[in-house]
This record gives sequence, C-alpha cells and structure tokens, in this order.
Amino acid sequence: MLVDVFSVLKQDEIRCLIESNENPKFKFVKMLRKYEMQFECDDDNACEVVKKLIYSQPWGRVIVFRVLIHGQFFEGGKVYEDDPIKLMMKRK
Repeated sequence: MLVDVFSVLKQDEIRCLIESNENPKFKFVKMLRKYEMQFECDDDNACEVVKKLIYSQPWGRVIVFRVLIHGQFFEGGKVYEDDPIKLMMKRK
C-alpha cells in the first residue's frame, strides 16, 4: 500500500519519524510534489499508524497535515487507480 503524507511544516522530522517506525515498517518512495511524500507499507492500517505517530509528537496537534492512501481524494473516499490530481485535470 502506498501512503501519501502532505505537510508544509516539519517535513524532515515527519519523514524520519515514519521511516524509523519498526512495526509496521515504512519505506520512503519519493516526493510527489513539493510538500507531499510517499511511503510504502504492507499494513492495511498504515494511514492510522502515520497519524498516530505524528500526533504523538509535541507539535503533532498543532501542524496541519494530511495522510491518504495513494489514489484517494479525501480520507475515507474511494481509492482510484490513477493519481487524483491527474484525474481532476482530465475532467476539465
């Protein structure tokens, strides 16, 4: 499962925090955009794990961030095969 993490602030800290997690193990894939990182994980609850990791930090409840399964427009929404941004551009 690919997980996309969007954050303008604390990107380096968030990346180190996620990569250092042992159970489940996350692997950094790439930067999708300037403020969006992509991680690979085999756990079905990867989004919830990432949110808990970020919230556990002293600054976790202050910064704005978003964690989605790759292909989602919003949390809890349908997972599309293609990138959501590309899908929106095709609709215009």
